[in-house]
Amino acid sequence: MLPFDAERLQRVMRAHHADVILATTRHNVRYLTGGYYLSFYARAPRFGGGQYLSVVGIPAAQPESAFYVGRQDGVLNEQDYIDAFGPFWIADRRWITRGPSMTAAAAAAAAQALRDKELGGATIAVESSFLPADALDALRSGLPDASFINATPILGELRAVKQPAELERLRQVHQVTAQAIRAVLAEGRPEHTTRQIAGMVQRRIEERGAGFLYVFTNVGPGFLRAPSSIQWGRGRPMHVDAGAEMDEYIADIARMGSIGAPPALAMDLFTACLDAQERIRGAVTAGLACRDLWRIGTEAVTAGRWGRYGRFLAHGLGMVSHEPPEVAEQSRGTLEPSMVLSIETEYLHPDAGHIKTEDTVVVTPTGSEGLGDVAREWCTVPAA
Repeated sequence: MLPFDAERLQRVMRAHHADVILATTRHNVRYLTGGYYLSFYARAPRFGGGQYLSVVGIPAAQPESAFYVGRQDGVLNEQDYIDAFGPFWIADRRWITRGPSMTAAAAAAAAQALRDKELGGATIAVESSFLPADALDALRSGLPDASFINATPILGELRAVKQPAELERLRQVHQVTAQAIRAVLAEGRPEHTTRQIAGMVQRRIEERGAGFLYVFTNVGPGFLRAPSSIQWGRGRPMHVDAGAEMDEYIADIARMGSIGAPPALAMDLFTACLDAQERIRGAVTAGLACRDLWRIGTEAVTAGRWGRYGRFLAHGLGMVSHEPPEVAEQSRGTLEPSMVLSIETEYLHPDAGHIKTEDTVVVTPTGSEGLGDVAREWCTVPAA
């Protein structure tokens, strides 16, 4: 049983006129194999003067005839790692050995596999934004009659509709990230700098079993979000926007807080953020055109007293931040059940700073469901 929606993949590949897809990034290899990636290189693919590269190749006409390229030599036998992983649906496995350019070697092995399958003249979709130049050269050399297109939109559309297990991972990482941010805000002190706050967020995320990705920290008034020597102080709004990952799935959450009572202006802007969130989330449902969601979100943020300071953004989220669905004025897509959206509502006011909230929802047949709706309220830390 394939670990992804084969019919959806075939449909999207046909729409892009692709005969074969070659996945080479860690996240897409894991997605297409059902969770496997060689653990030795999972965090650091660089090796010697190059890097490790594995390949999953899937022909559109026969997904079950897929092939896998990995490493097997006297030092590291990847087959052992596959056996330890468990059932591995791809039977056709090709091997390269450690060398000065494992990327080119893996691409050459993939080219040979395609020739063996009589696909040497096919239209091949490759992850062109991520594929090393020497690997692309090896593919072109080994497949002189082939044509190459970009696989990124194909794989993005495939991943856009999440499986139940993916939604559970996303729910878990969002809850963990929201809890970590709240813990840091609650233990904040006036003398803490935004750089110290950023370090605290990283520690709180990691101690909860997630991988830290990034954090933006802002103290108003002012709009600087890079961690710096600026101190939080009393009565100043703090904005923490953090990303984390668990098993390759990403959370993206923003929360607000202050030490002592927040300024009335900041609270008015925060209330406007929440009101806009509720209006937008109330509109999200399967069948809604993405351009209509963009219009609803933009109107929700820019209407009212603070509209000229408002900004709205929504984007797909899963293994990649800002993956499909695309929510923009000219978007052609439509929301489908089990798509996931990060919704950002924010106001940048010169007298208050960057006031923001960000949450993630999954599209349902009749509406939406929050993922990680934890500690959404303003965190007021008692002033000493």
